[in-house]
Formats: sequence, structure tokens, C-alpha cells
Amino acid sequence: MKNSISAAIFLITAPVVLLVTSLSWAASSPTRVTIHVPSKSLSIMPYYFGKDKGFFAPELVEPQLVMMSPPTAIAALVAGELDFSSTTGAATSAIMRGLPLKRYFYVQAEPAHVLLAQPEIKSIQELNGKTIGVTALTDAVGMSTTMILKGNNIDTSRTTQLAMGVTDNAIKAFTTRKIAATLLAPPYAEELEAKGYNKLAEARAYAPLSFIGLVSSTETVKKNPLKVQAMIAGLYRTMIYIHNPVNRGEVIRYIARYHSIDLGLAEKAFTAQMLSYSKDGTKPRKAVEREIEIYREMLKITKTFTPDDLEDMSLLKKVQEVAAAQGR
Repeated sequence: MKNSISAAIFLITAPVVLLVTSLSWAASSPTRVTIHVPSKSLSIMPYYFGKDKGFFAPELVEPQLVMMSPPTAIAALVAGELDFSSTTGAATSAIMRGLPLKRYFYVQAEPAHVLLAQPEIKSIQELNGKTIGVTALTDAVGMSTTMILKGNNIDTSRTTQLAMGVTDNAIKAFTTRKIAATLLAPPYAEELEAKGYNKLAEARAYAPLSFIGLVSSTETVKKNPLKVQAMIAGLYRTMIYIHNPVNRGEVIRYIARYHSIDLGLAEKAFTAQMLSYSKDGTKPRKAVEREIEIYREMLKITKTFTPDDLEDMSLLKKVQEVAAAQGR
């Protein structure tokens, strides 16, 4: 399987940071951890930003971000070929099918994605008979698309959801008019809207689904809980920094440089994305319960689940306790 996985991914280039530890776990040099990401959108930006800022440095972990389709990532995660995945949506589908995964951190508490359509399509009703691009049918993008259609009384059997694998593929298909619509996060949504594409709906208005966080196998956590805690600590530090208003200008400039967009568009995209970021790595329990209901309905699963079946916040709690003791 490793050869097929390797063919499906590419390493995302970013400065490699030499790391030092504050967590006293058994490592004398940086440990590389492989993390699946579905795109370079602002939903996933804390991973890139945190790595470039060196926020994982005190934890002696060196994130290696790899891009692949969510279903491929879940298979690789279960097989032990990845340490982590960032796609909480695809993981939810996998957990409900009985795979040994859990969520350990929420980068997003709710969606930031919006449904975009070709310039001539002015309403969701006009998507009848059309093809909509999604990353995967059973991840949060596919599920949110279905919820938007159903919320507007669209017979989903009269539309086609086409799995594109990664966001870049969806954007290419959309801008070359091979698909009528797609669900995108900032800054891609803002960029394309500025070019005349139409925003038809915001995913957060239809379903509180989780898109981005930190997912790992229960076996990985059992074997090396401190490695998982180290990743959580780096993410937590990153999110605290991003949420601090003092750093807003720096983050916006980073977005503008990274995506080669002007500052005005970067600020607009960041403002939209900030509405969805979790402030402390958690997600309200009631929102997770609603998410479970949606997945059970969509996947036709009769077994009941609770948030405790999907997530384990114990390591995050330890990180928060350490941060509080250090006054961070």
C-alpha cells in the first residue's frame, strides 16, 4: 500500500524548523510526524503558520504536511503510514464504520466553507441536473453539500456530487467549467467571488460539521501519547497566537504572502475564517451531538454514538493545564 499512497501524495514545501522540547518525552532530536492535509486553505492554515512560526519547536516534533484525498488519508492512517490527519469529517465517517480513530483537537468549531457556482447560476435551485465538485462524498465537504441541497428542497438524486480528491482539483475543474459548483473555504472562496463566481450558501447555516482538526488512530495514542500531546501543544499555541488581536496584522500579511493575494482580500478571507476557528481546540458538545445525527442519517447508520465515541480531549486538557500554569 505504501507505493500507492506515495503516488497519491506530495510533500508540501515549507521551511524545516529545528525543534527543542518542553515536554520531556523520549526524543533527543526532532521527530518527524506526517500529517495529512486536504488543501492550503485558511481552514488548514494554522498547520502551515504554526510550522513556519516555530510553534512546534518546544515539543520536539517536526510536522511534515502531505496532501491527499481524505479517503486515502484515512486508509493510510489506519495502516500506520500516517501519524495524523487533519480532516475530522472523513474521520467521523470512518469511526462510525468501526475504524479505530478519534479526534484530539478542533482547529475549527464550525464550517467556513461556502457553496460557489458559475457566474450564470444565481440560485441553488439552478443546480438541479448539475455536477457539484467535492473532495469526498462522505467527508465534511460532501456532507455539507448534501445538507445545503436538502435545506433548499433540492432532490439530491437530480444532482451529481463528483469526488475530486483534493481542493486543488475541485478549483481547477470549477474554473475550467467542468463542474457547475463546488464548496470552498477562504481564501479561495473570496478570490473566486471577486472574479465573478456566485456565492450561493454558507455551510455553517446548514450543518455544524467539523472540517479541520487533529485525528489519529487509537493505536498511535496508546503507543506514544506524548507525541500526540506534542502536536496538540503546538496547535494550541498556534491557535492562541492567531486569536490574539495584537497578531492580526501579522497573520493577514502571512496569508497575503502565502497565497499571493492583496492585503484587502487577505483580510476579508481571514475575517470570514475567524468565525469558524475554535478558540481553545474544543467544540461544543451539543454541536458534536448534532453532527453525529447528521452523519447517522446520511450514512444510514443505526448504531448510536456519543461525542465520547468520536473525540478524546484528555490530552488537550493536559496541554491547557500546562499552559495555564505557565501563564500562557
